[in-house]
Amino acid sequence: MFKRLVCLLLTVLMLVVCACPAALASSSDYDSNHPEKLNDTDLSASAAILIEVNSGMVVYEKNADVRMYPASTTKILTTYLALLMGNLDDVVTTSATALQLEEKASVIPLSEGEQLPLENLLYATMVKSGNDGANVIAETISGSIYAFAETMNQYAASIGCTNTHFVNPSGLHDDNHYTTARDMALIAREAMQDETFRKIASTTTYALPRTNMHGSRRLDSKMAELFGSDSAVYPAANGIKTGYTSKAGYCFVGSATKNGVTFISVVFNCGSYAKCWSDTKKLMEYGFTQYVSTSVAELYAMSPKVLEISKYDLNDPQLGKLELSLNKLSDSTNDTIVTLQSRLDYLSSNFNDLVAIEYVHDPVAPITAGEVMATLTYYPEEGEPIEYELVASRSVSRRVLDFPSLDELIADTLNDPNPFPRFTVEIFLFLVAVAAVIWGVVKGVKRLMGFRSKKPRRKAVKPISRYYR
Repeated sequence: MFKRLVCLLLTVLMLVVCACPAALASSSDYDSNHPEKLNDTDLSASAAILIEVNSGMVVYEKNADVRMYPASTTKILTTYLALLMGNLDDVVTTSATALQLEEKASVIPLSEGEQLPLENLLYATMVKSGNDGANVIAETISGSIYAFAETMNQYAASIGCTNTHFVNPSGLHDDNHYTTARDMALIAREAMQDETFRKIASTTTYALPRTNMHGSRRLDSKMAELFGSDSAVYPAANGIKTGYTSKAGYCFVGSATKNGVTFISVVFNCGSYAKCWSDTKKLMEYGFTQYVSTSVAELYAMSPKVLEISKYDLNDPQLGKLELSLNKLSDSTNDTIVTLQSRLDYLSSNFNDLVAIEYVHDPVAPITAGEVMATLTYYPEEGEPIEYELVASRSVSRRVLDFPSLDELIADTLNDPNPFPRFTVEIFLFLVAVAAVIWGVVKGVKRLMGFRSKKPRRKAVKPISRYYR
């Protein structure tokens, strides 16, 4: 009987294995040495996406357009709109309605009548994921939670979100409160353009200063285990926001930067925060194997412009060759180029086809180091053209014993009130010597010509008379 039972259990197990091969093709099959081989089955998230921040290009996606509950990742847009529409120095007051939350909801916590600067409130809301803080933000910006939700929806639609609808600023569950991984990535990309938001989103520990009702408080984010310490899961990460409800599951919108390339990832409905971190790391490493970062300056440096300078000093060690250095006109201009690894060679070899050069200085010595020789305009595939200066990398001296050109002689003669030199003994002797040489040459030529033209004389023949005496 026991043997029959064991055989039956083994049979059932084999049937389960055969019927559910995909279930076993889990993250255990993921090869961390080859992150470029990422598959959907390697991710625990029900929906995920990875975008490159500079271009907005989608690098990887899984069910990216399926409606999902975003939970507290909603607070990304809440905080960003507060930065756009509010004043960080304004002191806000906590109302009773803002504190009307469901039981066990995450809070800072705040008390009715508590006052604090808006900037402090934003940090506390993002770090602690305080739903009470999100409500206070909404009432401060729009007057009510409902009005603020409408503002959220309007803004989401304006940046291209097509399957998003918010009903509150916190992300607490509501069947009509939803988004997609793609839409949330769009929202996060917009928010990460703001320097203050990036600072808030990368904060894992915040000391909330004392208020009129509470002393100072230390607030910690769940993201601390992902980055920010020696034991971090993924040190390259630098934000953004966690989220969890029983209906949404564990969610995370992340950001990571490596070697000048930044990605934003979204994972919805993971089994745990640990799986959120794992999925995020897999997505990020997949992206970093595909993309590289360069710049216009780096591409130019591969093949810099070299001019042949005329009238250079003959002692010039480079024989008049002048390399031009690239100088960006505005330091605030972002000229970073993030591209596929396979496309980098194309950009470097075809760089001259992507730029226009206009010379503003003749390549004639003397030239001073730093002098602007030309302008270079780079035309990216997207965005406005970027202008640079091409400046002389060194000085080039003019040769001292340089024979003047005909144009220079004419110009000097026209500008000289007395172009004829003063009569001197040296000039007199020079003219006598020239005259003597000319006279000697003429004389010699005449003698030579006279010798050749002289004909020999014939002797006269005595005539013979026909008549004889």
